[in-house]
Amino acid sequence: MDSRERLPVKLSGWLMASSSTTSFESPAQETLTARSEHLELIAATLPLVQAEMSSGVKLGSLLRAEIENWPPPLNDEHSLQWTFERLQSYPQHAGFFSWYVVLVEEHRCLLIGLVGMKGPPDEHGIVEVGYSILEKFQRRGFGSEATLALMHWAFQNPDVKQITAETFPELTPSIRVMERCGMTFLAPGSEPGTIRYGITRETFLGI
Repeated sequence: MDSRERLPVKLSGWLMASSSTTSFESPAQETLTARSEHLELIAATLPLVQAEMSSGVKLGSLLRAEIENWPPPLNDEHSLQWTFERLQSYPQHAGFFSWYVVLVEEHRCLLIGLVGMKGPPDEHGIVEVGYSILEKFQRRGFGSEATLALMHWAFQNPDVKQITAETFPELTPSIRVMERCGMTFLAPGSEPGTIRYGITRETFLGI
């Protein structure tokens, strides 16, 4: 997932997160969700990822959302397989991988992107976020809303001390995303040519 979408949303005052059993999967499986002003985030589960591997139509049916031009940028069968393998190996960390981003309108719901993390917090309490919004829905603030909802959810876990994101220095929109999420420059990124931004729990919750 890539950090390319503009993020112009307040950092507090409207987000809530929940853990609930829904009809997306069997009653025995808990579905993690997070809500914001316009969006619902639904954490990926094995049944949802398997549905996505099968067809977008099946995934849309389970999410009760319309789908078009799926997947979003920089997501493909390899990233989907990565998510599947992580969920299979670490089901207890389901919320720290991919989340489906659903736009909730008055008469319909639309699957518009993905947000997620690379895994649970490391030994320093750090998680890395990523996000990708379908081109049709970019530059409308949905990337910010989704990312901030995910960050709010992550910081509810006391083990999460810092959230980071990485991009390339020439991707100005991506840097604006990070800054509008409250992140500041930290250091060069983990891959050649990238840069890392981040924000601590104390700073985020104090905004």
